[in-house]
Amino acid sequence: MTAVRTLAWLAALSLMGSVLQAQQPAIVVSGFEPFGGRDRNASWTLAEAIAKAFPQEVRALQIPVVWGAPLTAINNAKPLPQVWIAFGEGTAEFQIEILAHNQRGMYPDNQQAKPATPEIVSAAAPALKQQAQVADLAAALTQAGFPTHVSQSAGRYLCEEMLYSLLYAQQQHPEALRLVLFIHVPPLGESIAVSPAKEGAPTAQRKVDAELLHAFGQQLFASLRKLGLLASGTGLKR
Repeated sequence: MTAVRTLAWLAALSLMGSVLQAQQPAIVVSGFEPFGGRDRNASWTLAEAIAKAFPQEVRALQIPVVWGAPLTAINNAKPLPQVWIAFGEGTAEFQIEILAHNQRGMYPDNQQAKPATPEIVSAAAPALKQQAQVADLAAALTQAGFPTHVSQSAGRYLCEEMLYSLLYAQQQHPEALRLVLFIHVPPLGESIAVSPAKEGAPTAQRKVDAELLHAFGQQLFASLRKLGLLASGTGLKR
């Protein structure tokens, strides 16, 4: 059964790659399928919300929580987009991850399989670091009411594998992938601290839901444009 499921998601990713090639989106946003017994994943809720907000410019892609799936998804996205923003579930805060190790944790995936190899990419660099300056982005999101931190600990699971795979692909194809980002978002239903609208006001607590994630997605793209991290060639006009 595991082999059948593996072939099924590989075929699905290959089909999605053909769709991406036909439509040639400037931006891909990705999130993961549910895992850990939950029926929803906040990262996918956010990716879908962004794609709906910018249907002509952005394509959402769901990544299986399966070892090897991130790089397979990237390799099937032909031609590669100019921008790939990946999301994953994390702790009760927004975190922009900037460091990824070429090392997998020995944890089972959604198929209850542990990684077949300890490395994400054989004979590649032991670690890759985000080249984009994201401190200003974190500050802009925090100022807008979404406390965001820059993190160097992506978790040694599929989130870190996604970031490493993106940075590796960007290294191999710098002319295509001009910007890659990985952002951890809080799980749905989690209570998080929200920055007050007025300076000096107490910090409020709010539960993470689709509405909050939609607002975060809109603010993320507004901040990326304002900071010049989204080139005009992406076609985003809003």
